[in-house]
Amino acid sequence: MNRLKGLRCYLAGPIDHAADDGVGWRNRAKLWLKQKGVVAMDPCDKPTDQAEYREIGDEKKYLMQLKEERRFDELTTYMKGIAHIDLRMLDRSDFVIVYIDMDAKPFGTIWELQNALHQKKPTLVFASNGKENVSLWLYGVMNHNYIFDDMGKLFRHLNEVDMGLEDVDLTRWVFFDE
Repeated sequence: MNRLKGLRCYLAGPIDHAADDGVGWRNRAKLWLKQKGVVAMDPCDKPTDQAEYREIGDEKKYLMQLKEERRFDELTTYMKGIAHIDLRMLDRSDFVIVYIDMDAKPFGTIWELQNALHQKKPTLVFASNGKENVSLWLYGVMNHNYIFDDMGKLFRHLNEVDMGLEDVDLTRWVFFDE
């Protein structure tokens, strides 16, 4: 059926407190999504010509240095550009995959999650330590059927959505005729 083909997916999850800058799980997700014809919108690899707004690698070290040196005006200016681009990608997405790792101080991730839910986008969460270890608050703001123990279970669910096998929550998913 290929319901997902041509859709855009934003990949939300920790970056600044992730050991690998949040690149590892996103690269795996991008491979899977590409096979389905989905355009992945990755904040670690922003699809923009504004290269100065990267937040991984050397740029991340620079941002952490600004913070450590208490150069908050410069840090704020830089981070406003990053947040603007990331939130704009989220706005343009058709659905969102969110990786929750509570050990990685997920402030930006929670902000993105809240925005996706507020926009009524299909929002799928997978948790580093399993579904039972996410905050109780999450169960109050979203359907627990869209919280998964790992990325594999999330992809199995998306595969069922793609093939038309899953009962789709039409208050979230919208599929347009080509």
